Amino acid sequence: MLRSLGAKVEPGDELDDSGSQTPSQPDIDVHEDIRDHLPSRIEGSTPKLVTTEGTSRYFDSAPWANLGAEFQHPEVEGLGEPMNKSTVDEGELFFEPEQTHAPGNLADLHPPFQLLLKLKEVYIDRVDALVKIVHVPSFWSTLMNRLQHPQGLPKSLEALAFAVYFAAISSLSDKECQDIFEASRSALVSRYRIATRQALVNAEFLSTYSPNTLRAFAIFTICMRDTYRLDTLYALSGLSIRLARKMGLHRDGASLGLSPFETEMRRRLWWHLVHVDFRTADVLGTRPSLDLSSGDAKMPWNVNDEDLQPDMTELPPERNAITSIALCLLKTELWEALRQFSSLTYPPGDVRWEAVGSTDVSVARKDSFINQLEDRLESRYLRYCDPSDSLHAFVSAMARTAICKMRLFAHSPRQFAQNPGAVAQSDRDIAFANATKLLEYVTWLKAGRHDMGKYMWQIGTSHLWNTMLYVLIEARHCKTGPQVEKTWQLIGKVFSHYPQVFEESTGAVYKALGKWTLDVWQEYVEALNSEDLPLPQTPRYIAALRRCRDPTRESGSGVRNNTMEASGLQEKSVEKIPALGWKDEVTYDGLLPDWASFESYEIPELLSFEMDPNEWIQWEQLVAGHGSHTQVSSL
Repeated sequence: MLRSLGAKVEPGDELDDSGSQTPSQPDIDVHEDIRDHLPSRIEGSTPKLVTTEGTSRYFDSAPWANLGAEFQHPEVEGLGEPMNKSTVDEGELFFEPEQTHAPGNLADLHPPFQLLLKLKEVYIDRVDALVKIVHVPSFWSTLMNRLQHPQGLPKSLEALAFAVYFAAISSLSDKECQDIFEASRSALVSRYRIATRQALVNAEFLSTYSPNTLRAFAIFTICMRDTYRLDTLYALSGLSIRLARKMGLHRDGASLGLSPFETEMRRRLWWHLVHVDFRTADVLGTRPSLDLSSGDAKMPWNVNDEDLQPDMTELPPERNAITSIALCLLKTELWEALRQFSSLTYPPGDVRWEAVGSTDVSVARKDSFINQLEDRLESRYLRYCDPSDSLHAFVSAMARTAICKMRLFAHSPRQFAQNPGAVAQSDRDIAFANATKLLEYVTWLKAGRHDMGKYMWQIGTSHLWNTMLYVLIEARHCKTGPQVEKTWQLIGKVFSHYPQVFEESTGAVYKALGKWTLDVWQEYVEALNSEDLPLPQTPRYIAALRRCRDPTRESGSGVRNNTMEASGLQEKSVEKIPALGWKDEVTYDGLLPDWASFESYEIPELLSFEMDPNEWIQWEQLVAGHGSHTQVSSL
C-alpha cells in the first residue's frame, strides 16, 4: 500500500542499534577507521526504512520490522498525514510563553532579496562551520526559487529558512544589526526567534519525519543556549535524538539503500546531534544517553559542499585539507577516542570524559593513546592549516585544546583526591602545564585575532572555570617559580575578558574564583617572603578583586569600566575582542538559571579539593548552573 502511494521502502542490513556491543579489545588504536565500528546483529528482525516526499520512518522492532510495508502499529499515524488541528497543539508544550503574539503570516517576515543575500553571507561565514548540517548550495537555491511564491513554501523548508535567519542574526553584534538592518539586535533576535518557533510549530516538529524540520530544530536550539536553562536544553537535546532515531539517522544511509548525497547529509545531522547531547550531558553532570552509541552511522566525508551534488551516484574522494566540515569531523574524532577510552572502564555505550582520568588505566597507556590521537589529528587536519585563515586557525585551536584537556584529565590530581599523597610530582607538572595551555588558548581566542571573534557567539565558559580551578590548585601547590609567575600574568589576561569577576554583586562562580585567587596570591607572597625572594608589585587585578570584596579597603571607582587596567596588562599586542554576537539582553527571566539556589554555596578552601571528591562534584554543579549549552571550545 505504501509503495502504491509513492513511498520508498528500504530494507536495512541486519545491523543492530540495540546498544549491545562486542567485547572491548585489550588495546585501543585510534588509527583504526571510525567507519569500521559497527554494532551487533538483531536476531529475528530486519530493519527497514520507509521514505516518501522528503520524510523517513525507521523500523527495527519485531514484529513491525518483519511485516510487509503496508502494515504498521494501529496507533502510528501514516507518513505525511496531517494531525487533527482541533486537538492540543503539541509544539506549544516545548516552548516558553511569548510576551508578544505569534506572527500572523510568516510569509511577510522573509527578508527582502538584498538582505537575504547578506544573511546568506553571514550564515556561511559565522554559523555554517560550527553547525555543518545544511548543504548550503542546494538549500539556498531551493529557497530562492520557492520564495517567489512564499505562501506555498513547504513547512519543513519554511522552518529551516527561519532557523537559518535566526542563527545568522544571533551571530551579529548590535552595531552590525544596526548597520545591516537598521534595527536593534534585541528586536531582530526577538522577531526571528518567535518566527522560527512558530515555523517549527507549523511544521509539527514533535511528530516530524522530516530531516529538514529536525535541522531547523537543531539550529533553533543552539541559538537559545543563552536563554534557556541548561536542564531545558538537555531535555530538548534528548528530544532531537529521539526524533533522529525514529527517522533512522543513527543507521548509516548506505546500509539502508539511500543515495550518497542523502547518506552524507544524514551522517552530518546525526553526528551534530550526538555531539550536542553528549556535551550538554557532560556539562550538566549526567551520564550520556546510550542512544548515542547504538547506531552504525559512519563518520561524515571530509569534503566541501561544492563537492556534493544531490544527484551524484557516488561520493567524491575526500580532500586532504581543512574543509567546511572540519570542526564537525574533529568532534566526531574526539567522540570516538572517548568511546574507546570509556570501553576500558565503563559498560558498553557509556561514554564520558571521566574515563580519561580513571585509575583503572595506567598513565603510560593513557599517554600512548593520547599521543596516537594527537598524531592522527595532526596528519588528517592540522598539517593543512593555514594560520592566516580564520577557520583553519579556529580548527587548530580546537584540536589542540582537546588534546590539552585529555592530558589534563589523564594526569589530574583529582583522581587521587582521597589519597593525595599518591600523586606523582610529574603528574602534577603535566596537569599544571596543560591547564595553563588551556587558559592561553582561551585568551588567544578571546583576543579575536585572525578574525576568530566571529565564532565566539557559540563558545561557553564552563570548561574555562574548571581549568582556572586546576591552575589555582597547582599554583598553590608549587608556591613559587617561573611557571607560577607566568600563571599570575595569565590569570590577569583571562579576567580582563570577564569583568563580572570585579563586581561586588556577582554570581557565585565569580565570587568563588575571586576568593581563591586572592587566597593563592597571599600564599604566593608569603612563600616568596619566607624564601627571601623579591616581592612582586601587586597586580592591578588583585587590587581590583580586593576592592570589590572589601570596598572599604581602598577607595576608587570605575573598576568594571577599566578591566584591562585592572588586569595588569600593558602589552600593546593584546587586542580587545570584537563584540561579535554576545547577547545584549534576555527577555525571559523565568528561564534563566535560578541564581538564588547558588547563593547558599559555601565557598570551600582550595585544599579541600585535594582531599574530598565531593567538592569537585559540588563545584561542577555550580558551574553547570552558571554555564550554558554546547561549549564548542572544549569539544
